[in-house]
Amino acid sequence: MTKIFTTILLTSFLAGQGFVGQQFDNGSINYSDRKIQATGIGAIPDIALTNAAQARRAALRIAKVDAMRNLVEIVNGITVDSETTMSDAMFDDVIKTKVRGMIRGAVQVGDVKYLSDTSIEVVYEVPMSGISEIMMPPPAMAGEPVASDIVGAGTATPTTGSITGVIIDARGLGVRPAMSPRLLDQNGGVVYGPNNYNRQYAVTNGVAGYSKTPEAAAKDQRVIGNPLVIKAVAITGTNKADVVIGNSDIMKIKSADTSYGVLRDCRILIVLD
Repeated sequence: MTKIFTTILLTSFLAGQGFVGQQFDNGSINYSDRKIQATGIGAIPDIALTNAAQARRAALRIAKVDAMRNLVEIVNGITVDSETTMSDAMFDDVIKTKVRGMIRGAVQVGDVKYLSDTSIEVVYEVPMSGISEIMMPPPAMAGEPVASDIVGAGTATPTTGSITGVIIDARGLGVRPAMSPRLLDQNGGVVYGPNNYNRQYAVTNGVAGYSKTPEAAAKDQRVIGNPLVIKAVAITGTNKADVVIGNSDIMKIKSADTSYGVLRDCRILIVLD
């Protein structure tokens, strides 16, 4: 039976880490650690089984099938960008086939749980990078830096005065997390989008990171060191994922990118409510 998921945007920390995403009845989308999880339940089937081991294996198979089905529904809820969700994209048969194939490669995380009613619970997970690889547009014909040029966010020791990333303070605006958010100027021009970053880096690490507090943002490996802090002025798009930057701050971001490659390396972190 198809389960109806009730979506809530979490405002607390889970397992000691800042969680930014969506929690469902049977899984979650975590834009912080870029993982999608689904829980599956398997009851022992009403068939003649010779021993308890066979019964457990049968319930485990049922639980896995249930988790895979839940993963499909949860993936459909991912916000790709300010105008697209995965549910929209799945109308494309090619994308649907690729996504279903990726989900079949989901891995079990954690131990099997044996519930009091004799049913079995399992959790399966897929990385958001797999969805990014499918959905992110191909590299520009020219001008995009190659992977060998990439400087990992927060992995190099910054030189004195260097800008290690950009923190966008978007609290109070109602911004929602997405796989591929953009930064826009007040005239609607794109300051940060697919033509500004290395595709492979974005697939692996995400176009932008998210945090719930400025304090946590400053410690995030994506921008740690000496980040430039910018206050967002608005959000836009159907999915409320794109962030508008005041025109007076645009040159600060462009200068940081020219000198330190912060846009190219996806060293953007958005603070939201």
